[in-house]
Amino acid sequence: MSKQTGKGSQRRRQALERKATQHHDVIGEAGPERAEAEFRKHERLEEERNVETVREMAKELEQVAGVSKGDGAIGPELPFRLPRSVEEGKRLIREAPDALRDKARERLEKMPEPAQKAILVAESMVQVMFAPMRIGWALARELMRLPVALLRVLRQQEA
Repeated sequence: MSKQTGKGSQRRRQALERKATQHHDVIGEAGPERAEAEFRKHERLEEERNVETVREMAKELEQVAGVSKGDGAIGPELPFRLPRSVEEGKRLIREAPDALRDKARERLEKMPEPAQKAILVAESMVQVMFAPMRIGWALARELMRLPVALLRVLRQQEA
């Protein structure tokens, strides 16, 4: 039976390699590696400082906005209830646009007069810009009605 080599001797060899003095440490070429390690260390510390600063700023903004809660939740509660059934979901979908429009109107009324006028002008410009697209879509829809009608007639004749 042959002697099994492997795990024990390999572990010992790896331990010796970890503890052994590296060649470049002996001849003095470790400077660039030490500089890179120091640079990475400073980079990591700077990143940690940035993350901590962002967290502090977020906490301050939450306190100013009044949304910070003692239970650790961030932000206000959901403004709507999750539907319990498909029918309730359909009803919520039908009612949602009206609620959003009402909320937008309230916010628009609270804005100063120049901002309201600017929004109305921008809305008019968008309508004018999309008019060619709406006309093209209507024309394409009308042009497609004839081939669809012909296919329908042909299919009915085959049946």
